[in-house]
Amino acid sequence: MASIQRVAGFDIGTNSLRVLIADIDNLSRIVAGMRLGFAVRLGEGLFSTGRVSEVALERTARVLGKSTLLARRLGASRMLAGATHALRVAANSAEIVAALEEAGGLPVNVLTPEEEAYYVYTGALSDAFSAVSSEATGVSSDKPATGGLEGTNRADGAFGGGFVIDIGGGSTSLIKGSGTGTVQSRVLPLGSVTLTERFLKHDPPSSEELQALGDHVLAELSKAQAVLLPEAQDSITGVGGAVTSIAAVSLGLQQYESRRVEGHILGREEIERCAQRLSKLTLEEREQIGALQRRRAEIAIAGVFTLSLLLCHLNVRRLTVSTRGLRYGLALEAAAHPAG
Repeated sequence: MASIQRVAGFDIGTNSLRVLIADIDNLSRIVAGMRLGFAVRLGEGLFSTGRVSEVALERTARVLGKSTLLARRLGASRMLAGATHALRVAANSAEIVAALEEAGGLPVNVLTPEEEAYYVYTGALSDAFSAVSSEATGVSSDKPATGGLEGTNRADGAFGGGFVIDIGGGSTSLIKGSGTGTVQSRVLPLGSVTLTERFLKHDPPSSEELQALGDHVLAELSKAQAVLLPEAQDSITGVGGAVTSIAAVSLGLQQYESRRVEGHILGREEIERCAQRLSKLTLEEREQIGALQRRRAEIAIAGVFTLSLLLCHLNVRRLTVSTRGLRYGLALEAAAHPAG
């Protein structure tokens, strides 16, 4: 008889704080779960100042504290928090980590690029998760939902092996693996938040700004040593807020729905159409697209342009969208090392 333990994973990213509270069996299958997402924008202003601001810290600490409290109330026996690009590069990283640890009452691990890639990869390859209790977005919605965890009737290991693309707020990861182990990974300094702050000053962006953004992305791709390339037999999976938001826009959703986005096939031509469409809209007009709320609408153009140019560079025609990723990998790691 399979044993079940309840754990939680916290992905503290440059743009979003994502939470998974899950029941995981002894075969590393997620049998029930609740997930939450908040656009806390920890890395706001990081490109220009080199530091995490007090305002961004306050937002993130408040959400982390409420989310860890919820996980404890729901009986999580072990929790694992991982921070990514923003806290790898911020000059005041140590003090930000200490403040977040105090707010959440748990250690905050600043992941190396290799560790992040491993957890993203194992998360993206984790058993499919068909029922979601809550997927909140936006800083104004930072009160986690309460209640029990919902079950899933799928455990199909949907993505097997292959190539994973993760476009985050501060960086982009290319991960090539086999089965559940990461083989190789590359992290590129191409993130939706940092690119927006560096290049897109007007609303909507000028053609010169878009050209400069595109030139920069292509330059980073061309100068990166031994950028990973997928092989013909690889399945291509896309994760991260940029990818899932583009999928939601492509599907014409009136509001973001994880069930609809999970497993959606995005073709390169559709991504290019989304890039051209979004680049012509003002922020207010982008916010009217049901699947994009303000904090995501602000950085959507940089995200979709990066994805479009990256797929061209990799000669990839389409990818499968996964709503999973780092928080799933962290939860699975927590389950693999139970308390006590």
